[in-house]
Amino acid sequence: PPPIKAADLWSRRPALLFIMRRPGCVMCRAEAHQLYARKPIFDAMGVHLVAVLGEYMEAEVRAFWPRYWGGMVVVDKNREFFQALGGGRLLKDNLVTGFCFNAAARMNYKRAQTSGAEGNFVGEGLIKGGLYIIRAGKAGVAYQFVERNFGDWAPVEELLSVCSSFQP
Repeated sequence: PPPIKAADLWSRRPALLFIMRRPGCVMCRAEAHQLYARKPIFDAMGVHLVAVLGEYMEAEVRAFWPRYWGGMVVVDKNREFFQALGGGRLLKDNLVTGFCFNAAARMNYKRAQTSGAEGNFVGEGLIKGGLYIIRAGKAGVAYQFVERNFGDWAPVEELLSVCSSFQP
């Protein structure tokens, strides 16, 4: 994909940026699907939906798009959005403490599996993601959600509430 300036994503209208760990992650795919299923609602509020990947693996992106996310997908190859979620550093965890011994992460995994999403373990899976809602132009961040446990989802009600505030 051709390079794009990040600010172009929200230059003319607000944008919801789904910062996802891996396009093959079952938890990421399940969250992407439930967000994108609400695209007509976000469209009605004038909010542009964008999935932001931390790495590009063509086969993984093809398996992810459009099945789980039919909209715009961009790659943050320097992981600057991911670093911003961590206050300037990448939020990382390890498999043992971050997943195996973390009941919340295991519950998130089960929720994703029951959603019908399929996944794999290809790619960098230990960097945490999150979500931003950015106001149009230079008005800044309206909402930020940081994935504390693997598979945490931003509460949809909060997202809709924030996005509804953009309407005249």
